[in-house]
Amino acid sequence: MNRSKVKWVLPMVMVDLALLIGVFMMGYWVRHFLLTPRMGDFRLSGYHYLISGTVLGLIQIALMSVFGVYRREFGLGKVEEVASIIRAAFLGTVITFAITFLTRQLFFSRFVLLFSLPFGAVTVSAWHTLYREMSRRLAKRRGRPKRVVLYGIGPLAKELAEYMTTRAQLHYSVEGFVRPVASSQSREVQPTLEPEAWADWMEANGIRDLVVADRSLSRDERADVLMLCEQRGFSYRMAADLYTMVSLTSRLVNMGGNTMVESVPPPLDASGRILKRLCDITGSLILICLLFPIFPVFALLIVAGSPGGVFYRQTRLGKDNRPFRMVKFRSMRKGAHGELSGLKDRNESSGPIFKMREDPRVTSFGRFMRRWSLDELPQLYNVLVGDMSLVGPRPPIPEEVNEYSRRDFKRLRTVPGLTGVWQVSGRSELGFEEMVKLDLFYVDNWSIWLDLAILLLTIPAIFSGRGAY
Repeated sequence: MNRSKVKWVLPMVMVDLALLIGVFMMGYWVRHFLLTPRMGDFRLSGYHYLISGTVLGLIQIALMSVFGVYRREFGLGKVEEVASIIRAAFLGTVITFAITFLTRQLFFSRFVLLFSLPFGAVTVSAWHTLYREMSRRLAKRRGRPKRVVLYGIGPLAKELAEYMTTRAQLHYSVEGFVRPVASSQSREVQPTLEPEAWADWMEANGIRDLVVADRSLSRDERADVLMLCEQRGFSYRMAADLYTMVSLTSRLVNMGGNTMVESVPPPLDASGRILKRLCDITGSLILICLLFPIFPVFALLIVAGSPGGVFYRQTRLGKDNRPFRMVKFRSMRKGAHGELSGLKDRNESSGPIFKMREDPRVTSFGRFMRRWSLDELPQLYNVLVGDMSLVGPRPPIPEEVNEYSRRDFKRLRTVPGLTGVWQVSGRSELGFEEMVKLDLFYVDNWSIWLDLAILLLTIPAIFSGRGAY
């Protein structure tokens, strides 16, 4: 690990340890001073709890390091990082409990350990989000971006450059674009460097990072670029043509000294589906019981604001392209769907999805519900009966699916969700193409930790109101 990375990681690790010990001690205070203040015989010394909390904290930090939490950047940003933090918190709790059982050297209440699991994960996740944002802003203020050059001049190069300069976790500065040797693409980006001089130009300007952003490169040109990077000591990343070559549910294996791509079963196999369904039933029942008292209030406000029913039912397509009736609180005036054709030219979204910030069909209370995603609460019924899941891809309408490409249909291999990766990554601010990519990532990389991370991140996404219209 180089010196700059140590300087960046060390404050994160030290605060992680302090937070995990602090949460553990908070659990000790709640258990022995708040819940059972008179049970003095069962109180253990704070010193023993401090030792136990330190052991738990060190185990979790080791696990977070193994799971890559301390990487400088994640492909999906907070979603991947929080998923790894939750996973480390769960396994750290299990390992700590096992150590106490086997060695009988650590003594603490099981309540304290269970208290530390969710609160420790939430606290560390919040701290990491804050630290990364502070680091990015500080690098921007000091004028110390991560300087990169993109090899490519087409749409992919333009898309990656926009992502790196607007939404990436690190502060990037795209210094230029290299025109591939045999490229016939139009130059959608500037400044453009000629292929004969890009390596010398990067070296002369102190730039050490190259992103190969053209999937149409010939095998020889790609090999020449990567070999030159290795010779000059440049770091590189290459955009792989995953959708024309292999599915993401694959792995690299060796056969007779040759690198092969081998398919693997999708993560949502039989056991995964059962676990996900059990979580959906439990979660939807709890949320329905907690939120049911506000439903009559919403019903009165909806009817008072606009004539018509309380609920809006729309045909959506679920797993394996099966139709179902999705339920929402009505946020538009009666007959709004019939007015859609007259608004098509004002669509603010790309692809087959219709989105419009100032949609004239939305009622005043409907706009309030959409701002806080409250109109989607009745979909908990869809989750309970199995039409939807708490987490998954957005359920499309049949008209959208009619415009899908073969790749896009992969979104329909799993149960659609009440929330998902795209909702916690910008919602309506994302274009259709980016939404599809995020959903495909979810389908190919599902885990219970990813679901928990998305559910956790849905809360700040709702309160931020970003992309909600």
